[in-house]
Amino acid sequence: MLSSMILALAISLVCTVSAKQTSIQGPAPDSPKRLQISAVVNEDHDPYNAKIECWELDAPFSKYPTVGEALPLGDVTNVTYVTLPPRSQEGLHHPPHNMFFLLLSGVAHVGLPGDPSSGGLWIREGVNPLIIATDTMGIGHYTDYPGDKSTVALQVPFKGEVVPEHTVIGDAACEISE
Repeated sequence: MLSSMILALAISLVCTVSAKQTSIQGPAPDSPKRLQISAVVNEDHDPYNAKIECWELDAPFSKYPTVGEALPLGDVTNVTYVTLPPRSQEGLHHPPHNMFFLLLSGVAHVGLPGDPSSGGLWIREGVNPLIIATDTMGIGHYTDYPGDKSTVALQVPFKGEVVPEHTVIGDAACEISE
């Protein structure tokens, strides 16, 4: 219950200014808006290298009861609060679960060992704070925290490892609107 409340609070903070933080596709005149979110995933063949995709979640935004919009993101479990020191690096690793990664403060950069020239994925507070990580097979990815202050994040595993329904719309990170 507590993890659901923490996630609801964190997601409402993200979605309150979602147009500034995440790419939201403008709807066609008769279709609802949907969230586009960057995802770190595995290639579908051996050696299952990590790669980055842009996903559009199938669940549409709906009108929030007061002002704004809301988006159901799915069932989650065991939310973990993580602090990472400034200018630190995680070696090659993969997420412990299929999960949302929500950056509360600081900056993180995900690098791809199978495609070092790709530029990876930048996760920044206030601009692109929410991603999905599902690269649980293969050798994983690198993450470094190049900022001058600690990075604080929530790891939010999907209940039963069930990833939200989505459509892959690109083979790179989603474009960010500042």
